[in-house]
Amino acid sequence: MWDQGGRSPVGCASPLLGPPQLLRGGSSPKACFMRIVAGSAGGRLLKVPKSYRLRPTADHVREAIFNILVSRFPLVGVTVLDLFAGTGALGIEALSRGARSAVFVDPNPEAQRVIRENLIRTGLRHRGRIIRASAAKGIKVADAQQLRFGGVFLDPPYGEGWVEKTLRQLAASAVLEPGAWVVVEHSPQEPGGERYGQLVLTDRRRYGTTGVSFYVHQAEETA
Repeated sequence: MWDQGGRSPVGCASPLLGPPQLLRGGSSPKACFMRIVAGSAGGRLLKVPKSYRLRPTADHVREAIFNILVSRFPLVGVTVLDLFAGTGALGIEALSRGARSAVFVDPNPEAQRVIRENLIRTGLRHRGRIIRASAAKGIKVADAQQLRFGGVFLDPPYGEGWVEKTLRQLAASAVLEPGAWVVVEHSPQEPGGERYGQLVLTDRRRYGTTGVSFYVHQAEETA
């Protein structure tokens, strides 16, 4: 996720990314790396530009998210939507673990370049589509094109109200299949509500300064 707030950029010495990796001659690199945790691309490195403000999902948090997902919800064969995609790590992790395809949405042109490069690095380029747009516009584009998703990742900037706004928009759109899951990373101070229409909270976890909430899109009850 590209951090639009006031936090410092993640550097190569970040505890999320491990120790600095030096180039020949001892100079600092222009990019750091995260890794895919498991699946067909497990262990592959993902590029994280050093020059942009980022709040990437730590490997151990991503692993915890996917441990919960695969134990409770369908992932293999599912089409996923990665909003505020940043490096694309969540959507690419899903592809690595058997998701059929993924749509990545981010307005930042550098994010578009990095996601494409990471898809190529992992050998998953043919299963990923990138939409350069805000999350709100990306949902509208997907809805207009009648795209439907069995899973959604939502990792917006902290403290800007995006969790509430985006969950409401998702619930009001037609992009979620019945039974679709939505995973939201958020500040513990802005966890989101318990229900948005047919989108219902099923679990909430905290990993240090990162909160994670799981929602399920329930089918409407018939009389």
